[in-house]
Amino acid sequence: MNQDLSNYTTTFRASQPRRIKRNRQTVSCCSCRLRKLKCDRQQPCGACRKRGEENACRFGPAPKRASSSAGKDEIRKELRHMRLALEALAEKSGTGRDVSHSQLAESINRMQRALDADEATVSAEPASAQSEVDVVFGSLSPTTLLEIHRALPSRQAMDSMIAAYFNARYLTAPFIHAHQFKRQYELFWNSPESVHFLWVSILFSVLAIGAVVTNAKGTSPIPVDPLTYLSMSARCLLAGQYLEAEELSIEALAMYSHSRFTIRGSQDVALHSLCGMTVRLAQLRGYHRVPSDPSLALTPFQAEMRRRVWFTIQLYDVLCAFGRGLPSLIHEDNCHTGHPTNVTDDDFDEDSTFLSPRPLTDPQSMAACVYQSMLLPILRRIIRHALGLKACTYPDAILLGHELETWYLSIPPYLRARSIRSTSFTDQSHTVMDRIMLELLYSMGNSILYRPFLDLTKPRDQLSQVSLGICRRMAMRGVRAYIEVDRELQRGGRLHEDRYIAINLSSSDFMVWKILAPLEFADCPDMPIQESSNVKDLLETACQMWSARAATSMHASEASRVLRVISGQIQIAQHLVIEIPYDTSNFYRAEDMGNQEEQTQPLSHYEQNEGEPSEALALSEAFPEITRSLIVPAFNEPLVLEKSSTPTVTAPGTALVRILSTSVRPHNRNGFAGKGFLSFTLPFAPGDTAVARVLSVGDGAVAVKPGQLVFINGFVAARDDPDGTRVLIGLHDGGGKARDVEIFELYKGLWRDTATMPIENCLVLNEAILRDQMGYSYADLNYIQRLAVAYGGISAAGLRTGETVIVAPATGHFSGAVAEIAAQIGCRVIALSRSASKLEPLTSRYPRITALELTGETEKDIAAIRKLCPEGADTFIDVSPPQATASPHHLSVSLDSLRPFGRAVFLGAMLGVSVNYMGIMTRNITIKGQFMYTRRELVSLIKLIEAGVLKLGKDAGHETVGGGFALEDWEEALVVAEGATAWGQQVVFTP
Repeated sequence: MNQDLSNYTTTFRASQPRRIKRNRQTVSCCSCRLRKLKCDRQQPCGACRKRGEENACRFGPAPKRASSSAGKDEIRKELRHMRLALEALAEKSGTGRDVSHSQLAESINRMQRALDADEATVSAEPASAQSEVDVVFGSLSPTTLLEIHRALPSRQAMDSMIAAYFNARYLTAPFIHAHQFKRQYELFWNSPESVHFLWVSILFSVLAIGAVVTNAKGTSPIPVDPLTYLSMSARCLLAGQYLEAEELSIEALAMYSHSRFTIRGSQDVALHSLCGMTVRLAQLRGYHRVPSDPSLALTPFQAEMRRRVWFTIQLYDVLCAFGRGLPSLIHEDNCHTGHPTNVTDDDFDEDSTFLSPRPLTDPQSMAACVYQSMLLPILRRIIRHALGLKACTYPDAILLGHELETWYLSIPPYLRARSIRSTSFTDQSHTVMDRIMLELLYSMGNSILYRPFLDLTKPRDQLSQVSLGICRRMAMRGVRAYIEVDRELQRGGRLHEDRYIAINLSSSDFMVWKILAPLEFADCPDMPIQESSNVKDLLETACQMWSARAATSMHASEASRVLRVISGQIQIAQHLVIEIPYDTSNFYRAEDMGNQEEQTQPLSHYEQNEGEPSEALALSEAFPEITRSLIVPAFNEPLVLEKSSTPTVTAPGTALVRILSTSVRPHNRNGFAGKGFLSFTLPFAPGDTAVARVLSVGDGAVAVKPGQLVFINGFVAARDDPDGTRVLIGLHDGGGKARDVEIFELYKGLWRDTATMPIENCLVLNEAILRDQMGYSYADLNYIQRLAVAYGGISAAGLRTGETVIVAPATGHFSGAVAEIAAQIGCRVIALSRSASKLEPLTSRYPRITALELTGETEKDIAAIRKLCPEGADTFIDVSPPQATASPHHLSVSLDSLRPFGRAVFLGAMLGVSVNYMGIMTRNITIKGQFMYTRRELVSLIKLIEAGVLKLGKDAGHETVGGGFALEDWEEALVVAEGATAWGQQVVFTP
């Protein structure tokens, strides 16, 4: 279009096109909209409270007006003005109100009521002529107070069913507070017409579950059909206009969904739609928002109940998503409410001013809900991983599996799965079932997670075999747990008195079916005769059990069919072993539930143990009679290569190992000259970490055995004081404290041929994967020591895939390791340095790493970081050396670039630096110090390497400078190490 005419394109038109001026939902209450007043959006709002019309304060779309009501609207408008004028006059006249005022006000009210009644009659006529059909409940009609009274049993029968409901802990909804419900129940009996239809719907849902319990126990004098109460609950929902998302609508709908699922189970095809509607209405009411948000103005009681409602909605959303094979409707990106609080109904009430949560180790019924709530975000990511349009990768699965395993290991002992017969006689039935539920959720999550990697066209593919092995293990755990529950529900069993639990087994039916489903089309491996017989017996028992339940549960029917297919595939042969590169231990058997070391283990029930590594394998590394070791006799003196006899007796709790590679650090030469910052006493045996072969073990060793390849963790803690006494063997004695020095002197440094180390510091490496398949050398594996420190910082920061992390200063050994791990696990890294060119090896290899050169000007550097992450970084990991104390500019810049509620981890060694206290406090920044790493973090790191998520060696850009030195060449090794300071470079001894 011509630029000269562009400004006049509408000047000569006859009319402007019609514009829609308002196309968004109204947020004011109906009364304020009618009066054209400002509404504060509370329930009830402030304007209605001032007028004394709390009950009339309702939110929702304005009612449609008939075309013939224009005159009535005008009359109503005049009446409203008259009432306002009368109220103003009454206020001016004070307390001595004239009788004429009252009479006039009453006259106005009568006219108003007559108009409202007339309008209600007119609006009811078209409804009766053409009734609307509810999306979920179809043509079910709303109920009335008269029908409610007719449907209710006697007070005594109701009391009995309600008591049965609250005592059946496993079936109760966590958002129904017992004491609040009791008060509302009494109010209902005293004044039924004053109670909202939505609360009556909750009452009928409670009665429905209570009727199921009393019928199962035989305590009801007259058996009642629970579906009658369930139908009345639905009719009350319609009468209460639940779709208007008013107060109690979410609780009533969630409670109806809960009771419907409890009674009808997986046979109910409409349950998924009902759960979806509940999710949307809850979001409309703001249940997905943080309850502590000031704009919500909630009491501690209301906030906690909203958390519990939202947890229940999330749980059913995930279960329905798993059951239907559909994505979850709830996403972490648009909801954040926190987890329910571990408090009982006796711990808080409506008048509570604060909540005092019990420790999660305290065995209360809410603790299981808290742990389920913690698991739900992981399960949602697993669903997206399995069903997403984007191709899922095995490294992603490993990361999710690690999160799932971390959650499972966090479960306290009283909620850990165990044989029912081995449980304490004082354990309640709901506790037993909570354990089963957590176990099945864990097994189902693992099975769904690895199912995409079952390649039926490549049955011998290692990835497919590993995934199939995990799915098999999860299947056997689930089947074994389920069979025991069924057995204990029979007469004489632990759960027989609470056999109403059986009505809720439909949820477990579909979970076990989901666990079994990946195995239907996978050939079972040949198994030894005795093992195949045991497995076949187990599967046949489960098949019979589910066949008996097929009439009431479609998932039970499907599970029995899958079991028959699997059972027919089992063949008998000599042996078959499939090793997996990470832990899937903790089977559902009492004898398996002890404290097991995290290590590679054979697949339970589907493989034979080929035996432990033999002594011959250990001796193949040349068991030396004489051990050489390097000693620092004094500062500024040459190192001495001492010789001593190799120990022939291994002390209990220790392992004798043959050193294959051990680190030489850049600061070693400076430290041996007395110029270092680390503390040690002379004479000194250096060397802090190593890769080694186990020669022998002392009494008490269970996981570590002769012949195994191990990584020696030089970060040693006292067994009776693991938190307070920790030293770096061959590097730092903790500052000279007596207890630290004692541990430091007990275990010498690792620049030697052989060494004796605590068995807990010997971490088994999967040699078949790391050496034979991946081709890593002993020197490559030694780089684990550098990654371990970095991984400790990443773990302390709680860094997750997709987050942005600032690493500074990023040109060092350990800071570079932090950057490379963060990039490999899917994070965006902003690497700060005074010389960005030094980071080119990192940025060229990892596109997720962005180098940023600091100028020294605070505002300018913060602006540069904000340009890369406008909302602020999620995490900052500081890896400063002591020399950075003189110029901590990067520290203040990084802290000021964090988003609100960001995290910072101090992993370095600066002294006496200051921070922006007020800026940190007002933005709720969390700062955490991290000294080295924990054993669990080191185990997790090794699993990531064995799974191929993290790379080592040339493929990762790592370089062993000098190729490895003999102990005799110590002087050359120290000189080379002093110059090998670039990222990825390391120097090692290879004795």
